[in-house]
Amino acid sequence: MSKLITYKIDLRPMDVFFFGGEQHFGEGDEANYFVRSNYFPQQSGILGMLRHQLLIQNDCIPITPKNRTSVSGLIGDESYNILGSAKTFGAIHNISPLFITKEDELLFPEAYEFFINKNDSPESLSQIEVTTEIGKTMIYPNVENPSVVTVGKEYLGKYDIKELLVSKKGDRFNFCLDKGFKKKGTLPDNGVFIETGKPGIQKSLRKTKGQKDQGFYKQYSWSFPENVCFTFFAEIDRELATKFESGRIMLGGEKSAFHMVVEEYTGEESPFEEQSVFYAGLYEKPHASANKIVCLSDCIVGDELAGKMVFMSNTMIDFRNSRSKVANTSSYNRMDKKYENKQSQYNSPVRSQKYQLLKRGTVLWVEDGRMEEVQLLLEQKQHHAIGYNYIKIIKHS
Repeated sequence: MSKLITYKIDLRPMDVFFFGGEQHFGEGDEANYFVRSNYFPQQSGILGMLRHQLLIQNDCIPITPKNRTSVSGLIGDESYNILGSAKTFGAIHNISPLFITKEDELLFPEAYEFFINKNDSPESLSQIEVTTEIGKTMIYPNVENPSVVTVGKEYLGKYDIKELLVSKKGDRFNFCLDKGFKKKGTLPDNGVFIETGKPGIQKSLRKTKGQKDQGFYKQYSWSFPENVCFTFFAEIDRELATKFESGRIMLGGEKSAFHMVVEEYTGEESPFEEQSVFYAGLYEKPHASANKIVCLSDCIVGDELAGKMVFMSNTMIDFRNSRSKVANTSSYNRMDKKYENKQSQYNSPVRSQKYQLLKRGTVLWVEDGRMEEVQLLLEQKQHHAIGYNYIKIIKHS
């Protein structure tokens, strides 16, 4: 019989951190000499970290032919597969999206529908107003329903939309912290991510004839001020995982170090159900005629989604993860240079193909007649189980 316990897990950086995604130094045609960290690690990376910690804490490393059965029971048969159907990973039943905690208050991604209105004096933070009126300038054509969509006259283009963080009280924050920041009117408060640039030299390339200039690089990482950390929630089966406690962990391809603080979550509101009281207060302003869907996390969807929207305000993020299988993988110390394909043997971890996801904060405006099919496209349990495809629905007024 399972014993499911929900934990609140804080990840407190021990130094600067870097989450590269597709931005890494690489080699050959994939080489980059200027890389900037993403704000968040991938949810698949959070899953991988938890699987690794469960193995370490429950004395299942190294993985050998003798203990592979118990390893599969503890962490599942394989790593996350974006094309797969696994909804649990051994003792790991649910993972929430990754949030930020600032002075004991959770910060969520703000809906991607706010822009700096430069026509106001002083400048203000304004919200997109979407209308569907025939005869107005076409801003975003709906592929399957070619009605005309317009947005507020002050909106000057998607490049002006701000990526923000928001509390359940409605306080908005920039992502980046500015030491010379001064609060102005309705503009967002100061941010939480501190940027750190580091130049460097790859000595092996500097010594290679014809590649001397390619040995230079610059990497931009992040750090947090005091009282700021990452936070997520995880549901763990303690019948399968007899040990799960705080400790030092590594996260991301650059192996950034964090102190993982684990404590049992005693709240009544579920962080794994987007319509629960846990997320109450977020994005509550309804649209006059269309339903609004806000992505609380990065979302995995097909191309067919775009044609079912009245309007979409979004940006994309690259996705690629490490793939391994307990029954096949014998060496975890090196990555196979080839990308995953039908011939992959998984003797060592292999990188998946690249996909693009809707980034957290994306906003979709959907008419009543399309809501059911749009929800079916978004509400995929195999992705939701590890913190992808979390959405908040706000019905129109």
